[in-house]
Amino acid sequence: MKRTLTSIFITACMILMSVGNIRAGGAFETIDITDAAPSPIAGHLLARVIGRRWDSRSIPVQYRVNNTLDPIPNPLGPAFLSLADATTALQAAFDNWNSVPSSFMDMQIVGTTANAGLIGFDMVNELSFRTPAGFAMIAFSVSVNLIADATLTAGDDLDGDGDPDVSAAITTAQDADGDGDNEFPAGFYKAGTILDNDVFFNTKVSNGFRFTVDPAQADTVVRSIDLEAIATHEFGHSLGLSHVPNNQTSATDGNGATMFPLVDTADPAEELAFRSPDIDDIAYASYFYPEGSAVSGPAALQSGDVSFTRAFGFITGELRHGVLNQPIAGGYVQAINRDTGEETVGAYSGTANVSFNPVTDQISPINNVGVAIQNGNYLIPVPRGNYNVRTEAIDGSPVAANQVNLTTQVGIFFGQQNFIEEFWNNQNEGVVEREPGERKNVHVNNGQVKSGVNIVTNRVFNMSGFGTRLAYGFINPPPGGYIYAVAFPASQISALNGGNPTLIQAGLFDTSTVNLSTPVIFANAWLTTGVINPDSTATIDLINPLRTSTTFLAQDRDFAPLYFADPKDLSETVRAGIANGTIQNLFLVLQIPAPPFPGVSNQPPVIGVSNQAPLLGRSYLSTNGGITFTRRNDFDFRFSLIFSEP
Repeated sequence: MKRTLTSIFITACMILMSVGNIRAGGAFETIDITDAAPSPIAGHLLARVIGRRWDSRSIPVQYRVNNTLDPIPNPLGPAFLSLADATTALQAAFDNWNSVPSSFMDMQIVGTTANAGLIGFDMVNELSFRTPAGFAMIAFSVSVNLIADATLTAGDDLDGDGDPDVSAAITTAQDADGDGDNEFPAGFYKAGTILDNDVFFNTKVSNGFRFTVDPAQADTVVRSIDLEAIATHEFGHSLGLSHVPNNQTSATDGNGATMFPLVDTADPAEELAFRSPDIDDIAYASYFYPEGSAVSGPAALQSGDVSFTRAFGFITGELRHGVLNQPIAGGYVQAINRDTGEETVGAYSGTANVSFNPVTDQISPINNVGVAIQNGNYLIPVPRGNYNVRTEAIDGSPVAANQVNLTTQVGIFFGQQNFIEEFWNNQNEGVVEREPGERKNVHVNNGQVKSGVNIVTNRVFNMSGFGTRLAYGFINPPPGGYIYAVAFPASQISALNGGNPTLIQAGLFDTSTVNLSTPVIFANAWLTTGVINPDSTATIDLINPLRTSTTFLAQDRDFAPLYFADPKDLSETVRAGIANGTIQNLFLVLQIPAPPFPGVSNQPPVIGVSNQAPLLGRSYLSTNGGITFTRRNDFDFRFSLIFSEP
C-alpha cells in the first residue's frame, strides 16, 4: 500500500480530575486525505475533518486486559483490587454502551495480554494499568485510524512488526492466526476506520488514583475514583464520541453527560453518575452505529434491538456568526426538552478542513476561512418530542475547544467562539434581535427530519467589569446568607452605542456549585436599581426590582443568562430614569438559597470571581439579607449586562 494509506492519525482524550470548586454529542475526530487537493500551505494537503468509527467487520470489538499487574496498584495504600474484579468492572463499562438498544456497538473483553511495557500500536486493543511517566490525568483513550480510504489486502503489515495484519480467510476482525493480535478481513475501508484502540488508567504513586469497583466505596477522597465510571467515559471515546459541554441536566438533576470531560472525584454521586450514559451519549452511540441499518451482520435487528429510525429523528440547520458573517465551525447547538426543561442532545456545527504535512504527519490550521470552513451545518439526533434549540460558544466555560475536537479548534482559530448563547426564535432570527431568550417550538417525530432551524448569533454590547476567573466563591455562608451584587453606572449605560438608544436584553452570571452532582439554583436573581453611598456601601432596592427570577436555575461552570421580559419597555424605563436622575446605577443581584444545601459538602451555589487588575470596585456582598451591601475591594464578581441595538 502507499504510505498515505498506511499513515495513522493518533489522538487521545482524557477525563480530567477536578479539585476544590472546579468541576457527547459529536465525533472524536480525525482527518481524511483521500484524493486530497493541495493545501494553501506549500507542500501540504487539504485534509477534511471527519469522525472516526469502527468498521462493522470489527464488531464485536475485541479487547484484552494487561495481566502484568495483579493486584492493581493503589498509590494511596496497600493494593486490594484484583485483576479479575477490575476486569469485571471494565466489561460492565463496555456493557453500559453495548446495552443501548438502538446501537449495534459491541465491545467485549476476550482475554489478556502480557505486555510488560506501555500501550502502543500493535493490533491489540489493550486495557492497561501501566502508566507513562509524566502522565497526570485519570485515564487515556488512544485510537489509531486510517486517514485515507484504503483497500487492505491479505498479508499487509499495518503496524510494521513483520507479522501480517490482514487476512482473506476471515470476515470479522479477530486473532485469526492465534498469535495474540488481531487481523482485519481483506477489503475496502473508509478513512476514519479505527485499527487499534488502547485505554490505560493512571496508577502512578506520584499522581495516580485508587480505583474502586463497589459503589459503596465511592468517597470524597480526591485521588480515589470508581473504575466503571471512568472506564465508561473512556470507552465512549473508544467507540468514537467526543467530549461535550453537557454538565447539568435540569433543575432536579445536576449530573450531565458521561462524555463531559471533567469529573469531581470528591463527589461520590457525581462520579457514579458517569456509569450511566445519558440521552446525549445514547443518541450518538446510536447515530454512529444505528441498529436496523443493514439486513445482515451486526447492524441487523435482533431480539431486543430497536431500530434507530424508531428511536430518533433529527433537527438540522445552519449556525452562522452574525458579526463575522461566517458559518461557524464547532459552535454547540443543543435541544432542550420544552416540556421538562431537561438538556438533551447537542451537536457541533460545521464541516472543516485543515492542512496536513505528509512528511511529518502534522496538521495545521488554514488561514483562509473560505477554505477552512465549508459550512456551519449541524444535525442533532433526538427522540420524538418538543424542543427549544439553544446555541452556545465553546469558549472554555464549561469546556475549551482543545478538549473537544478539531472542528471546534478551527472555530477558535478564526475567533468564532465569542458569541452570547441564545435560542432559535424562527422568523425573528437575525444579527440584531429584540429578545434572544425567545424560543420557538421545534417538534420532532422519530424517523423524520425537522430542517431549517437556522441560527444567526447576535451582535451585542457586553458590559462587564472583570478579568479572568480566579476561582469560585464563597462557601460557609453566615446565618444571613450571601447576596451578591454588581453595579453598572448610569453614565456607562448611556455611553453605549455612541450614546444612541440600546435594548437591555439579559444579565449573565458566572456560576457553579461545590458538589457537581447538584443543580446550580439560586433563591433569587434580580435586575434592580440602587445608589453608592459616601462610605462606599451600596443601598440596593430589592423590594421593587425591574426584573426578577425566583428559584433561578443557573449554569455549572458557565455564564447563566437571565433574559429580561419586554426589553423595549425595560429599556425605555431605564433611559427615562437615567435622564431624570432617579436611576444612578443598575445592579445585577444573586441570592443564595437558605440552608440546608444539597450535596455531600453542604455548601451553597457559588459565583466566579476575579482578582485581575485593575479591580473596578463595583462588586458588593451582603451577609444580612440585603440590609447592607459592602464593597469587595479584593475581587470583581463576574456578572455582565447584555445590550443590543434597538
